[in-house]
Amino acid sequence: MADVSIIIVSHNKHRFVKEAVQSVLAQTHPNWQGILIDSGILLDQGFFKDLNDPRLQIMPSGETRELARTKNMASWCFNKILRSGHLSGELILYLCDDDLLYPNALATFWNYYLTHERRPQAMYASQDIGVVQGEGPTQIIGRRVADRPAGKSCRGRRLDCQVDYLQFCHTAAILDDYRRTYQTDQIHSENKRDAHHADGIFMERIGALTQVHPINEVTSLNRRTDASVNIQRSNTALGRVRDFLQTKARGLRYRLTNP
Repeated sequence: MADVSIIIVSHNKHRFVKEAVQSVLAQTHPNWQGILIDSGILLDQGFFKDLNDPRLQIMPSGETRELARTKNMASWCFNKILRSGHLSGELILYLCDDDLLYPNALATFWNYYLTHERRPQAMYASQDIGVVQGEGPTQIIGRRVADRPAGKSCRGRRLDCQVDYLQFCHTAAILDDYRRTYQTDQIHSENKRDAHHADGIFMERIGALTQVHPINEVTSLNRRTDASVNIQRSNTALGRVRDFLQTKARGLRYRLTNP
C-alpha cells in the first residue's frame, strides 16, 4: 500500500507533461503510487515508452470527441480513476500536465499527516505561480500562501480562488463522507460550464466537511503556459486582477445556486 497516490492528467502537452511526470519521479518521499491518465494521443505515439518506474501506471483515458464536447475532461479523468479501485494511497493529490511538484511535496504532506496522528482529512500548502512564454523559462509572478486554516467547516479561508488542485491534498477516507453527504459519485464536477472552476467547487465541498489544515511550505508550481486559457491575462498585473475577479464571480454564482 502506498502512502500517497497522485493522479496525473495528460492531454497532448508534449513539452510540459514530461516535466510534470519527472517532478513526481524526483520526489524525496519514496512510497508513492502514480497513475498517469492520457487522452490517448501521446500514449498512442509511444511518448511514454521510456517510463519504467513500477510506481507509475500509465493508461488511456478512453476520451472520445463526444465526451470532449459534453464533459469537463480533466474532472472526468479524475473521477474515472477515483472510481476505478486502482488507488492504494492513504492520501490523494492531483497534477495537471503543465504543473510541477517540488521535490519535497509528498514528504511535506505525509510528514504533516503523521505528525498530527493521521487526524487531518484535508491539507493545503503554499504554492508558486509562474508564466511560461514559448520555449523560455518559467517566470514566477506570485505565490499563494497557506498561512491559516481553510474551509467553511471551521470558518476559515475560502478555498475557491486561493487554492487549486496542485497544492491540495486529502485522505482517501474523506471521499466516503463526500459521497454520502452530497449523494453523488461525481467527486469533481464534469459539467462543461465548470471547466475553469471545478477545483473550487470540489475543494469548497471538502472544506464544508472538514477543516483544511495549512502547511506554510512551498510544495508546487502552478504554471500558465501557451496552452493555458488565461496565459495572456497572466502577463500583466491588470490581467491577473481581471482573472481573479472573473473566477470570484464564478464562485459567487455557484454559492448563490448552491446554498
